[in-house]
Amino acid sequence: MKWRAKDIERYLTEKSFIDTVLLPLIPIQWEEAMLHTVREGEFIQIVSAEAERQLTGRVILHPAFTYLKAEPLEEHCKRLEKWKQQLINNGFKFVYFVTSDVQWKTIEDRIEQLIWMPAVPLEHMNDRHRGDFIEENVGSIMKIITSQWKL
Repeated sequence: MKWRAKDIERYLTEKSFIDTVLLPLIPIQWEEAMLHTVREGEFIQIVSAEAERQLTGRVILHPAFTYLKAEPLEEHCKRLEKWKQQLINNGFKFVYFVTSDVQWKTIEDRIEQLIWMPAVPLEHMNDRHRGDFIEENVGSIMKIITSQWKL
């Protein structure tokens, strides 16, 4: 389910079955590494949307958590923890943070259910390779999520 009225209406009637949130972490940067930062965000949004599509009925794709790369990571962590707490307080059992920003890897031991994936420039791939690469990464996300559901 996506963050749109039609899907949220369904969520409200089927709340007890929908216990998982995918929350993309998207950096914003206007300085020299802007293109790289945009690639990270684009990749994570594509992969997250496809994972949501394949897991429809149990997962909500949350609007992205955006942040300025220039800000201290600790500030992002505090804000992210508030978001997570809000979701848990509203009945979600699983909140997965999906990112390509290597900053988050430095503190992944402090953030439960962080899924980090290296981004690649998708615009340089032909359609077939691009689709295969996205499917491979979606498969990784699905494996992580479904293994937690079994516990």
